[in-house]
Amino acid sequence: MYYAAKGLELLGMVMICIGFIIKFPGLMDPKLLLAGIICFASGWAIEKYILK
Repeated sequence: MYYAAKGLELLGMVMICIGFIIKFPGLMDPKLLLAGIICFASGWAIEKYILK
């Protein structure tokens, strides 16, 4: 379960990074940003509350 939580956090950060790089001069797509934040937050919540 630890690796699943870390994988979700990594997936969220990668999604945000890719969205930023693709639309660099302008703002990134808000849907991609929201999806990245949700993935990261779910991984963080699993690690903080379920695994402790």
